[in-house]
Amino acid sequence: MSIKRFLPWIVFALIALIFQESCKKQETHYEQPFLTFSFPRMERKHDLYYRIDYQARSIEIVFNENLDPATITASISLRDLFSPLDGKYDIDVSGAVVWLLFHPDFHLKDGWLYSLTLTTGIRSVSGHQLQSSETLELRSTARPFGLPDGSPGQDTLPANSIAVISDIHMGDERATTGHYCWFGENKEALESFLDLVKVDGAIKQLVIQGDLFDEWIIPFDSKPFDPDQGVHNSREYFASIATSSTNLGILEKLRSIAADPEIELIYIPGNHDMLMTQEILDSIIPGVIWQGDVTGLGKYNPVPEIIMEHGHRYDFFNCPQPLVNPGHMLPPGYFISRMDAYALASQTGRFLKGEAERTGDVTFLTAWTLAMGYIFIDYSIPPPPMDSANILMTGIDGYPGPLSFNGTRDMYAANIEELWMNTQTTNGVPVPLSLLVAMWTSLDLTTAAILEYMQQSQHLASYKVISFGHSHNPLLEVFPTGEDYTNIYANSGSWVDADQCKHKVRTFLVITPGEWTGSALDVVRLYQYDPEIGSDTTGSGYAPVLLAEENI
Repeated sequence: MSIKRFLPWIVFALIALIFQESCKKQETHYEQPFLTFSFPRMERKHDLYYRIDYQARSIEIVFNENLDPATITASISLRDLFSPLDGKYDIDVSGAVVWLLFHPDFHLKDGWLYSLTLTTGIRSVSGHQLQSSETLELRSTARPFGLPDGSPGQDTLPANSIAVISDIHMGDERATTGHYCWFGENKEALESFLDLVKVDGAIKQLVIQGDLFDEWIIPFDSKPFDPDQGVHNSREYFASIATSSTNLGILEKLRSIAADPEIELIYIPGNHDMLMTQEILDSIIPGVIWQGDVTGLGKYNPVPEIIMEHGHRYDFFNCPQPLVNPGHMLPPGYFISRMDAYALASQTGRFLKGEAERTGDVTFLTAWTLAMGYIFIDYSIPPPPMDSANILMTGIDGYPGPLSFNGTRDMYAANIEELWMNTQTTNGVPVPLSLLVAMWTSLDLTTAAILEYMQQSQHLASYKVISFGHSHNPLLEVFPTGEDYTNIYANSGSWVDADQCKHKVRTFLVITPGEWTGSALDVVRLYQYDPEIGSDTTGSGYAPVLLAEENI
């Protein structure tokens, strides 16, 4: 059959199709414009809520078109957890801007959850409306730490917050005069901070997350227990730290806080004071509340959804090692610290302490060698005789005679890796960690916080806030990132001298549990006690500077 017979029909069909498509392209589609809005004075956080200053006196909403004022009042409403706040504010409209103006007797509560509803009843002068009604979360900021007692809208300030510090690393008089103590230049700042804890009014508890005392940082060729210094055991060692001229004022203020019926002083042991006991600490600070669990370790739950630890429980080098050499518990990190103190004491001037390189090699011997080598390079000192019995022990942790570094290394290398899983069981680790992760946590505890406390299906309790110390790295982060976050990880940082840390120092946390305030939110703030701020309530020249704030 010849195609010529159908050619006219094919041509006609093609022309019709082209004409139809051409007509479609010429059609104009008009979409109904919608009103949009923004909050120029509020920050959007985690794509979840707007953060509003708790002292704000109004809420400003800016639309993309001028509004019909008659449609606004009935179409915008603000409420808190319990009820609408009608009658607490007036609404003012000017062009495209709407203000919710709070009445003089109404103040936002700090650290509180509010909701703002905008309905499709809002109209522009041209008749446009919102695409859909929206209810938005507003979360007010927390009252800053360090303000005088009382705040707008309330006559008295309830004590509903926890101040958290860690890693002060106070040494004895020998450590100060020998220039190997990590703590000293922040003495006045810490005394000022402790004064502020008492006068702030909002602090219900002061929690020390370990390493207030440092029994580790002493040169290996010095006697930990020295009868000439009146030190025969750990009790007397810790007492000598408390009576050091650098630390006397700090201990006096801590005793005052512990004796204050309005504030509880809580202590969680760290690794540098893992030989501390409840009895010894109570003899130094009567009335302190001890929160140890396993020997050399501790944890604290101020409320069920918040957990606090020092963090060394998850650190292969610095957790108690009671199984390697039965009858003893000091870990390898103790002996590395003795070498570090020896190197530091040998310096004519202080300099910024370095940070050891991380390694992915999961062997104790490699990590030990790298840590030692880094000290020699960082301090530019030759290695001492490593086979000589030159580490003076004098009875600390039950070790009577001197040890050698190579002998100590071999003692741990013999079985520390094979015993690691059993060690974690003995130390009460909730979720056992691999060697690689446990070695990493000596420098970064974030992974441990995630694995131990953020995988909530593995726990009977659901922890929203996890607070550690140990790493000296102040942090405040939500996990996972974005609007679906379920946890906050906070690290309190340290108060060591600036030349002994690559991170900010004089840092601390303030945690306000919702269970104590009636709020739906737990609020966590990270501060630095900064000497460059002008004046504060203590008159010391130091004042808290907010570094970060999160809530959940």
